[in-house]
Parts: sequence; structure tokens; C-alpha cells
Amino acid sequence: MYKIEVKIDGQFINNFSNGSIYDLVFLDLEFWPDYLQVQGKAVQKIYGYTITRLLKTSKQQYIKIKFLEFESEENQLVEEIIKDIERFKNKIFIGFNIKDSDLITLRNRSKALAIHSNVNEIKLFDFRDYSELYGYKGLNGLFEHLEIKVNKKIGGSYFRKNPRKVFLRKRGWIDILLNMFEYCLEDAAGYFEIVSNWNQKNTIITEDMIKSESLNYSELENKPSVTLIQQDAEIFSMQNFQASSDQLLSGLTVADLEALIVKIVQKTFKEEMQKLKHEHFPDQITQMNHPLKLFV
Repeated sequence: MYKIEVKIDGQFINNFSNGSIYDLVFLDLEFWPDYLQVQGKAVQKIYGYTITRLLKTSKQQYIKIKFLEFESEENQLVEEIIKDIERFKNKIFIGFNIKDSDLITLRNRSKALAIHSNVNEIKLFDFRDYSELYGYKGLNGLFEHLEIKVNKKIGGSYFRKNPRKVFLRKRGWIDILLNMFEYCLEDAAGYFEIVSNWNQKNTIITEDMIKSESLNYSELENKPSVTLIQQDAEIFSMQNFQASSDQLLSGLTVADLEALIVKIVQKTFKEEMQKLKHEHFPDQITQMNHPLKLFV
């Protein structure tokens, strides 16, 4: 899988809820439609996800973004998402349309893959529920409503159209992957700007406005909780975190996101490019490096 992890310095103020800012966890899943031969129907499968929260110890924002490298890894990815939710089951999960899109798709894929969750309910707040009340449309509309500058270069449909190009290493797949990382990083970096700016135009979120969503699948066999995948697992605390060769950790500000993308290119794709150079289409390696230089 492709993964980056980032720590962002900033002045994080809770003008969003009457609880602790450290209880807020932002979650966003990315999907792609897998078209079945039977009746031409499409199944929404999970291609990647972003999770971000504040670390009490360092007072920094922690962001993890992960995408599939191969379709066959979806089972492992869904297990990791479930494990993250189990770890933070007592916190509040926040997102746009998280209730009727992200968690519904997660539940459907978990059932299809026979992955059990020990979480009966999670607390959540869905920005979409209040979009008409406060006059914004979509997450980008919320950013604009709160006067948060996020430079979006691609739309959400990009994720639905392009994962297979990454899976199959089609021409331009590295640019596609970089666009996806940048898209998710920009959103994630803006989430706690929402927390800081929320009360300028909206009312503070109270406990009564937090909803509960069931994640327990009673129709499945009673199986042990999904095991932690040792190779890719992360413990979401600075005391227990150990960096390995496939991880990227950088202390930076929101303004340094462009520089972060440079580091992502250098770190995340170095081994992949070497592998492609020796195992796949060597004549195209130079051409594939060139778009990265232009991007940087």
C-alpha cells in the first residue's frame, strides 16, 4: 500500500464543540466502483482513507493517508480502518456525509469481506446534516463558508475514475497518485481550521447534536476482533510510535504542504521507481520521472 504520515504544527483552538478538541477524529474514505458482470451493477469498494486528529503530547495535528497499491489489498485496508475506529471508539468521528456514505460503504465492505467489528456504536457529527441550515454545499462549500483557503485542483470523482490506472500502472499513474495525496492532504490540513473557525458563523456543537452509529454486525459469526497488521500498523500516540523505512514523518506548518509533497515524492516513490526500473517497463522510467520534476 501507499502511505504517508504527517505532523503539522499550528494554533489549534476549539471553537467547534463544548468538549475536548482531542476527542475529535476526522475520517474520510475514498471509493471506486467495481463493475460486476452480473446485470452490470457496480460495487463501491474502498480505495483509501484519511484519518487525522490532534496529539496531546506534542500538540500537533497527525495525518495518515493510505491508498491501495493492488485491488487484493482491500481486505487488509478495511481491517485497518476498523481497527482505527475501534481504537478511538470513545471519541467523536467527523466528516462530510460520513453517516450515509463513508460508514455505509465501510459496513457493506466489512460484511462482504466477513470482517467483524467489536464496536457497537461510535459517536459522530456529519457536516452534511447542517449544510442547508448554514448555507454551504459539500466540503469545499464548507471551507468557503468559513473562509478557509483550500486550493482544490481536482474533484472527488477523480478517485472513482482513476484507481485502476494506478493498479495497472497505466501511463501517468504516478501523477494520479500524487494528485490523490495532495487532494487528501489539503482537506486534512483544513479540518482543524474548521474547528477553529466554526463558531464565527455557526453555533457550537453540543452533546445533543452528536449522533451514534452502529458498527456491530450481528449477522456475522462471532469472530475475534481483527488482528493488527504488523507490517503496516500504527499506534496513534507519540509515546509508542516508531518510524520504519516505509513511513514519512515531518514537522511542518500548513503553509509547508507544497514542500511536503516534494518529500512524499522523494520518500514514498523511490523504492517503487527502482522496482519499476528493474521489473517493468524500463524504457519509460525517464518519462515517468519527468512529470515528477515538473510537479515539484
